[in-house]
Amino acid sequence: MPVNEPIDLAELRTELEHAGNPWRSTTTTMTRLTEEARVTRLGVPVEETDVAEIMAAREQQAAAAREATARAAEVPSAFDLRNIGGLDYSTPVKDQQNCGSCVAFGTIATMEHVARYVDRAPYLPVDLSEAHAFYGYGREDGATCNTGWLPEPLLQKARDYGITFEDYFPYTPGDQDSSKLNADWPNRRAKAVNWTNDTNDPVAIKRNIATYGSVVACFLVYQDFFSYGGGVYRQQSGELAGGHCVTLVGYDDAQSCWIAKNSWGTGWGEQGFFRIGYGECGIESWHTCGVQGVSLRAWLPDQRILGLWSNEADANVWAYAEFRGWLSLGSNVPTTDAAMLAELAASKSAGAKVGLFEDSGRVQQLYAW
Repeated sequence: MPVNEPIDLAELRTELEHAGNPWRSTTTTMTRLTEEARVTRLGVPVEETDVAEIMAAREQQAAAAREATARAAEVPSAFDLRNIGGLDYSTPVKDQQNCGSCVAFGTIATMEHVARYVDRAPYLPVDLSEAHAFYGYGREDGATCNTGWLPEPLLQKARDYGITFEDYFPYTPGDQDSSKLNADWPNRRAKAVNWTNDTNDPVAIKRNIATYGSVVACFLVYQDFFSYGGGVYRQQSGELAGGHCVTLVGYDDAQSCWIAKNSWGTGWGEQGFFRIGYGECGIESWHTCGVQGVSLRAWLPDQRILGLWSNEADANVWAYAEFRGWLSLGSNVPTTDAAMLAELAASKSAGAKVGLFEDSGRVQQLYAW
């Protein structure tokens, strides 16, 4: 995308006042950058045909999103992953910095949220590697900080091979290879169980958010979005700056908006989050994907066992871990199950912490003090 001349923020505020102040424009970490640096923090390739189709369907998509609850009565009229019965299942806001790697941040955040929400484990220590996603899989597919990438091929890799944890490949901005990837990463990774393309289907988007906790979404970014400071964003002024990828963490039919987590740090928007109106900038109609479950293969240390359950059937022994929730001890070897159960029971009785190595919901190894 070409780099535009910066917009006049004073003029934008005047336009917002005339429009009834649907959202607030302010100085953010993004407005302090040059226009060129702002554009670098986008990262979804945009074709002219994309823009034309998205803008032509704007009102239709907004109406479809408003009607989605009526047509799919099994979803609530509002959902916010940050407050489910008083619990926050989201992971911390990150900052992609000077690289068009937003697809990695939007997709990884979605996987982290799904891992927590599906198992109702709001304190699960799941911090996955955007570097593995973008500099590993993205680089293999020709992606760079200047070109950006798309969520669909990344989700395919996440399903087939998995994404390692942040400590096995920490993120730093700037094109690089995967030489820093820990060779043991297949033993510390998360896989998407399955993923769906929900583009142009607000019913599926809401259903996946309410069922799994989050959805990956891409949209068109106009210059006024950089100065967003709160409220329900609706594009007001400025030229098209490029495409961007985020994670949708909720929606609110009363406000006719989606709730999203961005990757521009907490100094932008509503502490890194934002609300965007139904139908705005292609938020439902351009590379929108659901993640239907996440399986882990990793050591999860330092947690207490809060519950144990079994019955007379073999391979039907379960432990409730403090951060992880219910995990199966079913090894199909009764003596092994009994030994692990005895160790965990002793740890539970003593209130001691244990370490569990799980693979797709089953405990493979453990250590206890």
